[in-house]
Amino acid sequence: MKRRASIHVTGIVQGVGFRPFVYRVAKSLSLVGFVLNLGDAGVQIVVEGDSKNIEKLIHEIEQDPPSISRVDKLDIEWKELGTPFDDFIIRKSSSSRSTGLGPDIPPDIAICSTCIADLTSPTSRWYLYPFTSCAACGPRFSTITDLPYDRPNTTMVDFPLCDTCNTGYTSPLDRRYHAQTTACEECGPTYRLVDAHNRPAADADPIAGAAELLSQGSIIAVQGIGGTHLVTKVTDVDPIRKLRIRKQRAYRPFAIMARNLDAVRAFSRPTQMEEQLVTSWRRPIVLMKKRNWIDERNQLSEGASTMSDESLELISPGLDTVGVMLPYSPLHYLLFHSIEEPALVMTSANPTGLPMYIHPDTIMSKLKGVADYFLVHNRRIHQRADDSVIKAISNDNAVFVRRARGYVPDSIRLEESHGPSTVVAVGPEEKTTGAVLKSRRIYVTQHIGDTDRLENIEFLSDALNHMTHLLAVDQINAVACDAHPEFLTTEFAETLSLAKDVPLVRVQHHHAHLASLMVDHQLPSNTRIICITADGFGYGGDGSAWGGEVLVGSFEEYARIGGLEHTMYAGGDLSAKYAVRPFVGLLRKELSLREMLDVVEGSLIAPDIDTTEESLSLLIEATKRKVNAVQSSSAGRYLDAVAIALGICSENTYDGECPMKLESVAHKTKIRLEPRFNTNNRGTFLDIAESLKQLLELKKDGAKPVELAYAAQWYLGESLATIACDAAHNEGLDYVGFSGGVALNRIITKAIINHITNEHLTPLIHRHIPPGDGGISSGQAIIAAAKLA
Repeated sequence: MKRRASIHVTGIVQGVGFRPFVYRVAKSLSLVGFVLNLGDAGVQIVVEGDSKNIEKLIHEIEQDPPSISRVDKLDIEWKELGTPFDDFIIRKSSSSRSTGLGPDIPPDIAICSTCIADLTSPTSRWYLYPFTSCAACGPRFSTITDLPYDRPNTTMVDFPLCDTCNTGYTSPLDRRYHAQTTACEECGPTYRLVDAHNRPAADADPIAGAAELLSQGSIIAVQGIGGTHLVTKVTDVDPIRKLRIRKQRAYRPFAIMARNLDAVRAFSRPTQMEEQLVTSWRRPIVLMKKRNWIDERNQLSEGASTMSDESLELISPGLDTVGVMLPYSPLHYLLFHSIEEPALVMTSANPTGLPMYIHPDTIMSKLKGVADYFLVHNRRIHQRADDSVIKAISNDNAVFVRRARGYVPDSIRLEESHGPSTVVAVGPEEKTTGAVLKSRRIYVTQHIGDTDRLENIEFLSDALNHMTHLLAVDQINAVACDAHPEFLTTEFAETLSLAKDVPLVRVQHHHAHLASLMVDHQLPSNTRIICITADGFGYGGDGSAWGGEVLVGSFEEYARIGGLEHTMYAGGDLSAKYAVRPFVGLLRKELSLREMLDVVEGSLIAPDIDTTEESLSLLIEATKRKVNAVQSSSAGRYLDAVAIALGICSENTYDGECPMKLESVAHKTKIRLEPRFNTNNRGTFLDIAESLKQLLELKKDGAKPVELAYAAQWYLGESLATIACDAAHNEGLDYVGFSGGVALNRIITKAIINHITNEHLTPLIHRHIPPGDGGISSGQAIIAAAKLA
């Protein structure tokens, strides 16, 4: 029986070859009608024919859509036959939007295998062309200026198609049909290679020329899809050293891009999950164990890598992991096509704390003296986006360190509606993202970074404006920010709420962590959970510095019921940089001056000031008198103190350095520290100073520092989990979660999960949202919406 069906498809269905897929299936089933993109990033299909064949089409859409698409929902309306169709066609996109729906916008997609074949085939029109793409791959988010996702609404509008490319672009059976970023060397963007004086540095092929210069040890600034990398070879330590000196980046780890998976296996032993992540079309950086930190070296691939252990150590000094990604753009494949390196250092070109450089003139002016040469292109980058970074915390769990290219702007779906509210959240101060809550979805921006500088506030504002524009938000109902009164993001939120004449909702930092974990697991709004929130700093509900809390709460409310005992740390922000300060804060009442000096003498106590008897005495006195001191329960500061106590690390030259090195050197052990809990009317709190004393005594008795490092981290996780699980039993709750930057630590996370599981409770670990401050904005948004509902 012939019938007509109107089908509305939502999900990631634009920019992923979805319409040509529907066209091919419909034609094969002798159906007539049309398919078109909608302005809400959905797809509408009106189809007519045998009802069984229409059901087959629906089945194909549900069960076998294009691999990079995601079908979230099909709304099907069966109708009687109307004016007959002559054929099945792909109609011109519509700007109409379905009410009550939030669109799904495609992220940037790694080049597909078919385009790689075109790239490397001498008979292909796209042979060696560094911007080749098709309907199933290529830049998306970084080029989109508006919806629906059509070429006029991307930065490719600057490059009109030649006749040959236009033939493929307009042919429904061509895989480049409506591939919005398609082009060729005749009509598309181009690269150029120049020196520091903007003089051409290659006679013909700029990419082959860049590869030759890299092989000679040069450092090249390479403009890519969403930003710029500094690139150099890995088989010679001298260029890596030179890059560290020029970038003034002594210890912060670099990322590398490996030629292929075999090259990765030559310097690491990735797990199956890590291999799946690094080879996925999203192409994140994955933190993998370095070979010189792996005992079973005979299990490593015997590939042709000539990257030495010295190179690996220079790339990520003092760490057991290296950040690895695989090529994701045509340019990357072409560089490896012309060079024999197993991998290339590929690190963000912008200085720490500033947005990525995206304009050729800026790249050349800002990186003069850092890069020897510049490989830049003439395609506009509308939205900058760093590489995403993922870390495995177990064999089957991975968490985001940074969520950006390849994942943004994927939305986070909510379990239920929180009213008609549309909320803009601006995040905290460090590792910031923004977020927009609309229509049961939260859209988190790309990684913004630390917002203690005006440039990043402008980047945050631009990213949020772009997101609200794509989502067709014409009215917001609230602005959410951190409760800290002095963050620049707070000031930005205050200005925005006044300009929009909407309420400003100030959200406690760790409550936002708790809420982001609930969002991550799509828990209903009436759910209450226990959540361990451990990080470096968050403005507490009592005005003090929190960082190691056990909370009970929901989207609407929270209460602090335990955690780490507060300690007085002198020096304000200096206490987060120099580990001697938290060490003194914790042990000044337990050890004599001489005993402390035996542990920390010679380490920096402030810029260019070593720890001596005199400087240490002054620090102790300042702590005692609370001079420029902060009362804090920070788990990060405890880990700093452990690191210096064990002689592992004494200074955070970058955020989290001491805790990261502590995790890296730790060897599994049966040594356990005995926790001491203090319970009062505010809750149950862990005496961390006592554990530090135990560590020093065990060290004095001959215990290995690498085993004590493991014991201290296990102690922190298990002790916090003990407080949390006891609270869960008392409250009659099932869920116990872990959030905050410390949730990136494998050992602490394992201890927490083990204890929760042994207590027959359900652990919650982040999956889609970063556990660190990059996830705060999503928690702020949902809390604000809950307060408005």
